[in-house]
Amino acid sequence: MPPESAAWTELLPPLLAREEPWLMERVLVHAKAQGYTAYTSTLVEAWRVSVAGLSAAVAAALAGDPCRLADYPADASNPDDPVTAFAVREAALHRQRGISLAMFWGLLKYYRQAYLELLDARADVLGEGLAQARSFVAACFERMEYAFVLRWEELSEKGLHDALARENRALANEKNKYLTVFETVPHALFLLDADGALDNANALALALLGRESACGALYYGGFSPQGEDACPELLGRPLTELLPWLAPALDAPVGQVASRLPVEIVVEIDQADRHYSVVAETLRDVSGKFAGKVVLCRDVTERRATENALARSEELYRSLVEAMHQGVAVLSPEGRVDFANQTLCDLLGRPMDAVISQPLFAFLRPEDHGRFMESLAARAQGQADPYELRLRRPDGRSVVIMASPSPLVGPDGDYQGSLEVFTDVTRLRQLELQLATAKRLEAIGQLAGGVAHEINTPLQYLAGNLDFAQNGLAHVLTLLDKYETALAQAEAGPGLDAAKAAIDAFRRDNDLEMLLAELPQALAESRHGAERVAAFVRSIKRFAQTESVGRRAIDVNEAIRATVEVAKSAQEYPITMCTDLANDLPPLPCVPGDFNQLLLCLLINAAQAIEPKPDANGRIDIVSRRQGQAIAITVADTGKGIPAELQDKIFDPFFTTRDVGKGGGQGLAIALSIVQKHKGDIRFASEPGQGTTFCVTFPLE
Repeated sequence: MPPESAAWTELLPPLLAREEPWLMERVLVHAKAQGYTAYTSTLVEAWRVSVAGLSAAVAAALAGDPCRLADYPADASNPDDPVTAFAVREAALHRQRGISLAMFWGLLKYYRQAYLELLDARADVLGEGLAQARSFVAACFERMEYAFVLRWEELSEKGLHDALARENRALANEKNKYLTVFETVPHALFLLDADGALDNANALALALLGRESACGALYYGGFSPQGEDACPELLGRPLTELLPWLAPALDAPVGQVASRLPVEIVVEIDQADRHYSVVAETLRDVSGKFAGKVVLCRDVTERRATENALARSEELYRSLVEAMHQGVAVLSPEGRVDFANQTLCDLLGRPMDAVISQPLFAFLRPEDHGRFMESLAARAQGQADPYELRLRRPDGRSVVIMASPSPLVGPDGDYQGSLEVFTDVTRLRQLELQLATAKRLEAIGQLAGGVAHEINTPLQYLAGNLDFAQNGLAHVLTLLDKYETALAQAEAGPGLDAAKAAIDAFRRDNDLEMLLAELPQALAESRHGAERVAAFVRSIKRFAQTESVGRRAIDVNEAIRATVEVAKSAQEYPITMCTDLANDLPPLPCVPGDFNQLLLCLLINAAQAIEPKPDANGRIDIVSRRQGQAIAITVADTGKGIPAELQDKIFDPFFTTRDVGKGGGQGLAIALSIVQKHKGDIRFASEPGQGTTFCVTFPLE
């Protein structure tokens, strides 16, 4: 029951709007029963628009002055009256469609009957206002009948004739427009009747049927050729008879959504396979006057060939990626792993599903997180410098990888992530460490003679002085014993002169004056020699620091002094080594053993480049300075220099200008790798006959 406070005037408009589908269905039932749909539009939308417009006109009249509906003025074209305006507009539309006065009047009667049936069917909504609502709706239809009859009869017979001519021309133009659309569809298009027989086909469809005809040849049958290429003889024949291979697409039940899904069919034409994507769409006709299907055949042969080629290319790409010995990953801008090949999963020691969608830093050693995020940020700026990381495996083993990144940029230039190729360099780093150790041992071997000399010389005079001190000390003890004897005799009285004479003789015979004078100096020299040996051993120990101590801050000048001491012992002939070390150098973060190894390589190379001269010694200058956010170490020699034709090869592994067996050619190659490892720089300038200067810079950060 409706709310007591709501009048029928408030309930009627929403009822008509809500029941629009019901009204449209009832009007169609009456129209079909009397055959009106054979002359009117078969499109659902046309009927819905009429019903919606009529309901809106009734609601507008109710909101205005309902009493005006009882007036029937001579001029029924008042635009302020919504019911009259709707009637005049509908009369004009139906007259343009060739509907007669009797037909339109009859349709209006069925509209009226449907609306009144709705009110009776929904009497519970209107309650006591049902009778008033029925009277009002009936008055609306009477006003519409009055208005459209007057409007219809305003045209004279000549006017009707002219209007009909205009409307026919408009219909012809409309027909030609849609025929043009039908013919210009860039795919084969068939129109079938309810029995599946051919009703029309565009030029591409006729070509598929083996007919070479102009556009519209089937529609305008008189223009088609006769004989084998005749087109009219195709009309009325089942399409499955003309093109049997279309049967799979045409057999779908009419009206089902599945019938709209494309069906791909492969057919052999002219000894070649052609691929067609076929869609059979059921014609939706509410009146039943038009029924059948529209069949669209798209030749997708080239697209399928492209797709197959792309699929083969993708498969080849995937095979290549999976066959690579390097790990491959596609990272999102945030560093998430969007793609990984099996090699990378093997490096990580994890299954594929545990790697995809995870941030890469989750698999890195904690100390490498900062380096990875810095590299990732640089990638967004277009930088693609290789970098080294250590992967963390579940078994606790570390894997050293060299990452070679490539930024991925979209069509609009936006950064979309990066492609990363990871090379396992664990074994290489182990070999490098072994090589560096071997090179260090080689250097130690070269230093062995010098080390022996450096230690043996102070040990010789240390041993000699200690022998001297030991022998002299025995005499001193004897002398002291004689003094005690003399003192004892002196207390007794007799024999004192004889004792003093014996002491003087002993002092003369054993040169105790010289002994007492030389003994402190001998002990001082022995102490100095021992300190010199200890200092040299400390230098060796500082130089021999290995990679295992890791990266830490060092005193550059102290490292230079220690390495210079070690290098001096390797000299085959006298060479002056001079240092000019800045006092304001901050601690340098580096691997101490690497720094010492680098400097020793430069010093040994400089010493080997200096040829012995009888009139002068060679000279090597070692200078340390701060240059902005870096520390620079310069090693300059007065040697023979590097020939111009060899200067581009000196950093090549195994390249040497020394005789076979006197150099492995690894010194400068190792020096270069150490500098690159610390993100530093090494340069040199050389003039044959004048000497060579190497300058190495290490960044402080």
